[in-house]
Amino acid sequence: MTVLARQGHNKAILFGILALALFTAVAIAGGRWWNERNQPSQASKTDCLLAQKLVDSAQKIPSEKAAIETWVKTERQLRSQIDDGYLGGNISVYNGWAALQAKGEGTPPQKKELQRLAEKANSHCSNAKVTLVFPPIAS
Repeated sequence: MTVLARQGHNKAILFGILALALFTAVAIAGGRWWNERNQPSQASKTDCLLAQKLVDSAQKIPSEKAAIETWVKTERQLRSQIDDGYLGGNISVYNGWAALQAKGEGTPPQKKELQRLAEKANSHCSNAKVTLVFPPIAS
């Protein structure tokens, strides 16, 4: 093998190593981006504590229709303070079920539905280290 052929061979190996390193870096960065993109949004501890307060308030809904509507408006105003919209949406579903039940409309969610909702809501509070508790809605 001549010196020129060996230099070309060495350059090809070096180029291959650099290309492999670049490909690896891009793959790692892409994997991290994909993982972060598919994670649930993370609410602040303040948001999670307010969410629990709203869930707890659903246990004390008044029985008169006008009072229920007032409760719904108040709950909506408080819920609008939650910065994480996905967490707020889950709380809205739960309190909507509770309001319908208090009005005598609809049926309470089944245990599986409630469990799924709790898991979804809690996935937004994992970094805040807050566990939301969703009591069954009385029928």
